[in-house]
Amino acid sequence: MSWYYAYEGRKVGPISKADLKQLVQSKQVSAATKVWRPGLENWVELGRLIKNKSNPVPPPQSPAVPVRAFDCAECGQRFAEDDMLKFDDAWVCAGCKPVFVQKLKEGLQVSGVLNYAGFWIRFGAYFIDYFILMLVNLMIQIPMGFLVLPSEKNVGLFMTIQGIVMLIQIVIPAVYTTWFLGKYGATPGKMACKLKVVTADGGSISYARALGRHFATWISSMILGIGFLMAAFDTQKRALHDRICDTRVVRS
Repeated sequence: MSWYYAYEGRKVGPISKADLKQLVQSKQVSAATKVWRPGLENWVELGRLIKNKSNPVPPPQSPAVPVRAFDCAECGQRFAEDDMLKFDDAWVCAGCKPVFVQKLKEGLQVSGVLNYAGFWIRFGAYFIDYFILMLVNLMIQIPMGFLVLPSEKNVGLFMTIQGIVMLIQIVIPAVYTTWFLGKYGATPGKMACKLKVVTADGGSISYARALGRHFATWISSMILGIGFLMAAFDTQKRALHDRICDTRVVRS
């Protein structure tokens, strides 16, 4: 490989690498002498070039892949995913596996495993909520019905009042369900039956999801109630609106 060096403002070369070493040994070329060879973008001081060669920049290391970790449902300690076993929605470390499995066999409630509520207990909770909302609607409709009785003179006002009543019948159940589920995770009917609506991992649902779940029940109703009946056959007791909003109804 040919080298060039600067001497008194002149370009000297080409010379071989061996010749360059002899010039350095004879002190005709110093560390401050600027040199160049094919492959270099610019002239560079010989000392800097030697330093860069003796201390090469290490190649960038690829970022380590993050390791997922979970809390053991039995002992509560945190372990890497590869060192744990998953049972339903719970993660268990290898050391706690025998105790955990024994609890499952005995039918005991174990942390991290969701106890899904069946169709009939959910139907009972729904009936209680339906009865409460029916009483509220009657308390509003009866006074308003007497306020404006239908006649030829006040048909317009009567229709307006009827429209307001219909709007109230939509708003009240939506507010009722959204507020109770968002704040407590259960409506009064579900509280009475010791049920709770949670996310797939057992967490609390937000007000937005509670509202969406309420209107999703309309879809379950519109298909002849088949959406509700799905809870009787699903492995996680999910109705259609639970599937739509990714929720579960569990025993609290």
